[in-house]
Amino acid sequence: MSEQESSSEPQEFILPSSTSASNLLLTPRKTSSASQNGTPIKSETNGTSSCSATPEKREKYHRESAEVAKKKIKLDINPLLDSPDKNGNSEVENLCEQYECSNRNCCLQLNPSCTAKITCKPEGGETEYFHLTKCEHICMICCEDLKRVGRPMFERYVEWKRNWVEASRCTPNLRVFICEQLLPFYPNCSKCGKFRKLAADETFLLSTDFLNSYACETCDEPEDTVIEEAKKITFIQSISAPPLLHDAPAVHYLRGEYYLDEVGFSPVNDRFYIDDCPTKKFMSPFNMPTEQSMAFSVRPDVMEYDEVHSFPEYSIEPVPFLAMRNSIIALWNLNPFDRLTYEHCLRSLICRGLIRIWYATQLKRVFNYLELKSVINYGFIPSPKVPLLKRIHPCEKRQLDVIVIGAGVSGLGVARQLRSFGVKVTVLEAKSRTGGRMQDDWSLGVAVGCGAQLITGIVNNPIVLMCEQAKVKYRPLGDDCPLIDSCIGRHVNAAADRITDEHFNSILDAIGQWKLKSKIGDISLMEQIKLVHEKLLSSVGFRWTNEMERLFQWQLGNVEFSCGSRLSDVSARNWDQNECVGQFAGEHAILAEGSSEIIRKLSEGLDIRCSNPVVSIDYSKPDKVILHTENGRKYQANKVILSVPLAVYHRGIIQFEPELPEDKSEALRNLGAGLIEKVAVKFPRKFWADLLRKDGTIDYFGNVPKSSAERGLFNMFYDFSSRSSTNPKNQQYVLMSYVCGDSVDIVNTKTDVEVIELFVEALQELFPDETIPIPTGYVVTHWGRDLYIGMSYSYLKVGGTGDHYDMLAKPIENKLFFCGEATNRFFPQTMTGAFVSAQREAGKVIESYLSEAMPPPKLE
Repeated sequence: MSEQESSSEPQEFILPSSTSASNLLLTPRKTSSASQNGTPIKSETNGTSSCSATPEKREKYHRESAEVAKKKIKLDINPLLDSPDKNGNSEVENLCEQYECSNRNCCLQLNPSCTAKITCKPEGGETEYFHLTKCEHICMICCEDLKRVGRPMFERYVEWKRNWVEASRCTPNLRVFICEQLLPFYPNCSKCGKFRKLAADETFLLSTDFLNSYACETCDEPEDTVIEEAKKITFIQSISAPPLLHDAPAVHYLRGEYYLDEVGFSPVNDRFYIDDCPTKKFMSPFNMPTEQSMAFSVRPDVMEYDEVHSFPEYSIEPVPFLAMRNSIIALWNLNPFDRLTYEHCLRSLICRGLIRIWYATQLKRVFNYLELKSVINYGFIPSPKVPLLKRIHPCEKRQLDVIVIGAGVSGLGVARQLRSFGVKVTVLEAKSRTGGRMQDDWSLGVAVGCGAQLITGIVNNPIVLMCEQAKVKYRPLGDDCPLIDSCIGRHVNAAADRITDEHFNSILDAIGQWKLKSKIGDISLMEQIKLVHEKLLSSVGFRWTNEMERLFQWQLGNVEFSCGSRLSDVSARNWDQNECVGQFAGEHAILAEGSSEIIRKLSEGLDIRCSNPVVSIDYSKPDKVILHTENGRKYQANKVILSVPLAVYHRGIIQFEPELPEDKSEALRNLGAGLIEKVAVKFPRKFWADLLRKDGTIDYFGNVPKSSAERGLFNMFYDFSSRSSTNPKNQQYVLMSYVCGDSVDIVNTKTDVEVIELFVEALQELFPDETIPIPTGYVVTHWGRDLYIGMSYSYLKVGGTGDHYDMLAKPIENKLFFCGEATNRFFPQTMTGAFVSAQREAGKVIESYLSEAMPPPKLE
């Protein structure tokens, strides 16, 4: 190869989704997309040594979920950078003039003849330096040592390019090589926090362990002037190569799934490995292109809408933001059992050059934002040394007083999170106990959740995370559900079951198409199901048997349980509107030992005042809200969060002054308070043993009703029997079921004993060859009678839409805030949805408080 050939550079580096920052601080937009070498490093997360194996060569394939995979994004840092000359040197004089580069010393000085002071245009007018950033330049003498055959660094440069091409779709060039491999490191002192430049050492690699212990020799000396320049947000505008992070924790999740340079990480400096991740079974922070989207799983290549709103300067060039956000989220997901701190994140922020200082400055803003939004640092973790409110706005002297009405999972959740943010919180609870609809009954020897006990999807579910943090047991549920025909006391015919299941799914598909194409108004779900059902039967022309009809009624009973209401009251157009977004993935699970420990842990350290039912709220005053309770007490606060069941609003228990706005009234008219009641019965023996799996257990079995009138009566039986092998002589045999739909009122029209008799009769029909033993205990719930609860979970009435959940959640004058499952459009009807709404409102309260502060603070 000739010297001339070796000096020719490939085309300039193609930045993923316009990675350069010259367009930073421009007009925001609503949506945005961003689109192995070396020794392993140690993971700070678990303190274990990383795997030493070199990763396999990554397979490059089309990533359907990423816009960056659909087209090559051309370089738009500066048009001048698109036209390298014959020596591979871009014309960059204008960059120095544009950014007023004053420090033009060569920052490498590889060659003994390296010019100590570079001039912009020496005699002859030929450019003799490379512009990297406003404060970092490279002289042409050192460049020649890198790109000429036979020069000291040439082989290293060629090897780096080869590795880069194997890991990236973007063409490497000399600038990227210098930034990735040669620029000095700038660690921050673990004592004084100041940034210092390390002497050049080709064998040294910055690591989290080094940053954790690094101490500068003279903490009293000021930082270099270029460091102050690098702290300015506009510093990134002067860069001429992408600012990629090295050995990022997010690589653990993204390696082999995304091109790392397209989400802000170096594709060749990716040495982050951990032997085993303790959260891999229940946490999946990033959306993978080959997987279905799921709740709380972000796309690593795209800014969320709220992120664009809060960080508009990154809306056009999002990759630096994505690099920071993805790193923080990864660190939290790797170890959600301890509070994540900015300092911890900073120790994992590794790259060469002054850009690390810029990253470190901006990292605070991103970290505070993610904590404010409860993306990180929630659940049962230690309190922060400095609360978020003090970190965001340390000069604000006003005390923020908040009252939370209701001590259910959402009320306790929002109170706990606000307290961790540094807010004074008081919780007023109408009942004599906390927990709301999360109540356990242990009278049968096992935990019977009178209310919420089912976890719908364990992956990324905050309830599951809290179970893991508090070591609360939960049991995944299997898919197998034997169906027994109550008419004949035997398993249903498999063919009839399969036909009915396909038929019912076809009905739901047809309703989905009707919602998309039809412009007519809403009707009830029951009416629409009947219409489609009859039309399908008439068009198919096969015999619909009595057994199929019973199986069909069982399917309808399942839907009534899911909605918590008669289907004649439920919106056909919007009954499942929440499924337009990804839901929590993975297996469903049950809180095997109940929810009491979760409620107890949420309550720890909170000022909770039980037996204080609020009867009036006056929010007419400009700077305070006044509350009165039934027992004559008066409370006031800056802001009030209502965490009460929907039925409490319907019953008018709390009076508002002034009255609630019309949008709130509209929401209350269109949201229904669904009701189911549970019945659990203890038996002296397990007479359903023939249904058990090989491991001797079963989760549930179905009761196919004799007629439509009975479809809401004990539709499913859950086996709550104890499963402990440590005490086999003290086994408890418990079955739990529920009543819903037209059958839900039997718990009020009949005595508990009569309800238990119906329970036993239903089981006798399912097991005709057995003599059902006399129960030794039972639990019957009466949520409908409870004045301060009165329901199970919400549903959308005919004419209701998902907007009505949002209307109920909307704050009033930044003084009244609302949480609970009925305020969560995308995760209603669940304890998870209630808790998620609590985290949402905690952030809203802080944001509203900060917006009132003068001058307006920044998240830094």
